[in-house]
Amino acid sequence: MRYERALAVTNRLENLLDLIREGSYSTPAIAAKLQVCDQTIYRDVLFLKRRGYKIRSRRLSSRWAYELLGEPEAGRLGKGEDGP
Repeated sequence: MRYERALAVTNRLENLLDLIREGSYSTPAIAAKLQVCDQTIYRDVLFLKRRGYKIRSRRLSSRWAYELLGEPEAGRLGKGEDGP
């Protein structure tokens, strides 16, 4: 059971990073795509920032979107790394 939860969190973080890399998704849009609440996205983004991902919000014409400016030297999340 713990393994399944850790795997689900890791998969969600990978999907979140993919959406942030696209550079056009806001918190509510990401939350809707990943079927979680906005607070989960805020927590996950904070977790990724603490792991060395350089993420910022930028203003688009009528909304905000996340933008990935850089990744840690180790690259993507390791499959064995626990999430938030």
